[in-house]
Amino acid sequence: MKISLTNITLLGALLPLTTAFQNPIRAPGPDPSVVYADGNYHLTYTSYNSITITRSQTLSGLLNGETKTIWTDSDPLKNANMWAPEIHQIDGTWYMFYSACNSQLPCWGPNKDFAFSIDGTYLEIPGKGRYHVLSIIDENNLQSVAITELDTEAWTVKGWNVISVPGQDWEVSGSPVNEGPHPLYHNGEIWLSYSGSFCGTPNYALGLLKYNGGDPLLRSSWNKTGPVLSQANGNYGTGHNCFFTSPDGTEIWNAFHATSNSGGSCGGDRYTMVQIVTFDDSNMPMLGVPQPLDSQLVAPSGE
Repeated sequence: MKISLTNITLLGALLPLTTAFQNPIRAPGPDPSVVYADGNYHLTYTSYNSITITRSQTLSGLLNGETKTIWTDSDPLKNANMWAPEIHQIDGTWYMFYSACNSQLPCWGPNKDFAFSIDGTYLEIPGKGRYHVLSIIDENNLQSVAITELDTEAWTVKGWNVISVPGQDWEVSGSPVNEGPHPLYHNGEIWLSYSGSFCGTPNYALGLLKYNGGDPLLRSSWNKTGPVLSQANGNYGTGHNCFFTSPDGTEIWNAFHATSNSGGSCGGDRYTMVQIVTFDDSNMPMLGVPQPLDSQLVAPSGE
């Protein structure tokens, strides 16, 4: 879906600039996707029966920011459970990637006539190509991360290749799950973040797949580390993230959802949190620990 961020009319007075903010930046706000463009942060997240974008000049302003519905669908083949929308700019055009279901059928399987695939994202690897990465039910009935080549002119994909299966202890709480991939680029290196374990447990957490330079379609080309962000300070089920840059482009930030429900949740009580990403001397991403919701955090550089 093509979208135009510049055509969202600003309503109401602009919020004053600030140098600090508190989480959450949006509630509810499950499966967040954030980009900074044209002087504003733009946030979308799972709204189930439509896709919306909220925008604000500041992170704190997203909590009550101007919101527009940009997509609804009357086609029953794809108008249910619009999950995990993501905003990506490709060749100068903004696109929205999202998952949807047939409203007349269950949205999960597996069965041989239903190709379960959710949480699609866009990955570009210099010298290799463009890829679509998402979560599928694999041949062993495991919800796994898979990748395929993506043609962004014809908007077609090729065959799916599983690059991560839920096998580590932290990935199997509630049920074995790998989902919600999202790319991270820094100093010439590439990672895919992803979420492990069932979202309805407090143990839902983030891991990383580091690209090691081989064929991106091979599992051996990705090195797994995790968890790299997990429950803390009253925030449970910390997962399904995205990465975005600060207004001046000098910082990378992590947006993810969490819930105050100590049992975990896959529902509307999930909120969006953001925290800065740092990198150690070996360029390893450090996502930190989810901070208490009453913490005063320094706003992104350039805000």
